Amino acid sequence: MACTISAGETGVSEQDNGNGDRVHLALALAFETLRKEELARCRAVCKLWSDVASSLEVRRAVFVRQWRLGGLLGEPRSPSFMDSATLSHFVRRHPVCRTDTLPSLAVRHGCAVTAIKRLNNLISDHSLHSRTAVFLPVGSAAELTGAQAAFEYCGIACRELLVLLSPEELEQRAARQRAAQRAEGGCAEGEGEGGAGGGLSKAQAALRAKLVALLARSLRLEPGAARFYLEEAGWCARQAVELFEQDVRWESVSPGGRRRRGVSLAP
Repeated sequence: MACTISAGETGVSEQDNGNGDRVHLALALAFETLRKEELARCRAVCKLWSDVASSLEVRRAVFVRQWRLGGLLGEPRSPSFMDSATLSHFVRRHPVCRTDTLPSLAVRHGCAVTAIKRLNNLISDHSLHSRTAVFLPVGSAAELTGAQAAFEYCGIACRELLVLLSPEELEQRAARQRAAQRAEGGCAEGEGEGGAGGGLSKAQAALRAKLVALLARSLRLEPGAARFYLEEAGWCARQAVELFEQDVRWESVSPGGRRRRGVSLAP
């Protein structure tokens, strides 16, 4: 399919902010119908075309249509992976059982023993049982039709793969996502009651964890107590210290507080 859209046919310049979004959308819809080779040529036309053709959404749509996938989950480490991926990048995950051997897996799944070894960096037949799961190569492109695939980086093989997901794996992923959403919702509700308001990003959560550890160490408190003072102070360290000092002053005149500190009561 030849690419027939010219830069002048858009009718607007790249500086036309009013129509820029519509032009971007029109180009994206057109590019999604191309093959990956044609999409690569579109990137050499002009900056606008290059930006649209290089977007993750367009690349994903072209990739899914090229391999006739039913869906594609996750994101690749590099968007260019979708331009260079071949059939050898598609695999299935197989949980290793005690009775499994490399020859039996090869016969059952119609692949070579050497292919399984190379894909999983197995140096011997006995090393199979040092893994909880192994990847098996996909035999033909026909197996990809309507399948759900997910990007996954294999640290053992040091390569990115596209794992075909079984119905059980899809259900497990959905359950994990639901659990994560419930946890985020609970955290957001708790933070809203404490005065923080709204959910937290990973960076914010990490920063608050460091703040809790710092306050606990400086005031010699338990982490739970340090977090309590920070939440009461709206995560302001100075106000949290002031609240702690107020409690210390109150305990200094409270008989119970003086007993906890090991000070004898005045007669």
